[in-house]
Amino acid sequence: MPQILKRNAVIAFILSCLFYWSFMFAKHDRALRNVIPFGDDPYDAVGSFGVIVGMLIALLSLVRAFRPYREVPSTTRRVHLVRSQQAVVLAVFMTLVSDVIAMASHPSMWVGSASRDRLIAVVGGMAIVSAAVQLLIRASQEKLFKRHAKDWIVAASATLLAIIVLAAYPEQLIRRTPTHLLTVVVGAMVLFAPMRPLLNALVPYESGKERMEKIQARSQFSKAILRWGIAMLMGAVIGACAFLGEIAEGSGALPISHLTLVASVFIGLGVAGLLIAYVFLREPLGLGPL
Repeated sequence: MPQILKRNAVIAFILSCLFYWSFMFAKHDRALRNVIPFGDDPYDAVGSFGVIVGMLIALLSLVRAFRPYREVPSTTRRVHLVRSQQAVVLAVFMTLVSDVIAMASHPSMWVGSASRDRLIAVVGGMAIVSAAVQLLIRASQEKLFKRHAKDWIVAASATLLAIIVLAAYPEQLIRRTPTHLLTVVVGAMVLFAPMRPLLNALVPYESGKERMEKIQARSQFSKAILRWGIAMLMGAVIGACAFLGEIAEGSGALPISHLTLVASVFIGLGVAGLLIAYVFLREPLGLGPL
């Protein structure tokens, strides 16, 4: 891979690590954890899935950038690498949009708080860093195909729809368990659904060979099942880790039946979130068709 794409892969990974730190800092810092308006779902779901999937895609970018190739990487491979780096930035961007919507919806929680400046610094700092990384990726991107207005219209429409859903979402639904679980799924949808058209608009590419590969791949049912199985397994592992983290932060012993129920909820949401991410990102990132 070209050195500039390797550099961008490292920078995208650093961004994902900084994103994780800022997310955890805002949730656990004593001065912030009680005033952040994005600590509840659906905003928290957007941030949680953004951090997790952003880190996974950043690792994918590193592997693609530094793995040894027997021959010069094809245009398709380079495009998928750039899209994976772009996806990390979009995960941060969509989470920040969600945070700002929450802040605008609940100004009483933070405007008069003594930690207001710290909150603005965390959110604003991540916005500046992600914008800088975006500029680096754009500056080093190959001009393979021109961008079409239709792609931008679709991307803008999907992003606007996600913003409207977040802004208008009835937050009282989280008071009941079934609708709270639905809210988490909605958070995953508004995060990942706009990312697919945004990736196609920001890094356009569709060669005749790629279309033929997609057609041929549809007949490879067993490989598709394997990919879906891997996505489900990763989601289950992530959900289990989230459950263990939640238990570690809690106090007191809980009945086994309650622990089993909570564990199944975390694992189920982890699987649902990863499958939603896979549905929307598999083709733009070269992870295989349905």
